[in-house]
Amino acid sequence: MADDVDIASQNEEAFRQHQIAHHRKEELPVNGRCYNCDEPTGGHFCCKECREDWEKRKYFDSQRRIE
Repeated sequence: MADDVDIASQNEEAFRQHQIAHHRKEELPVNGRCYNCDEPTGGHFCCKECREDWEKRKYFDSQRRIE
């Protein structure tokens, strides 16, 4: 017989799989400016570091909304 911890673990895994299956990636419009530092650019970001900083910020913002 499953105890409460097993049931909670199963529910958590089911929720995680549901979120992965239904995740939609946002399409960023190219606006001529870096989304991180606002420098002029031909793409979304002016450099790899800005892209990584922006992705980290978006991730941490999404984690704050869940709690």
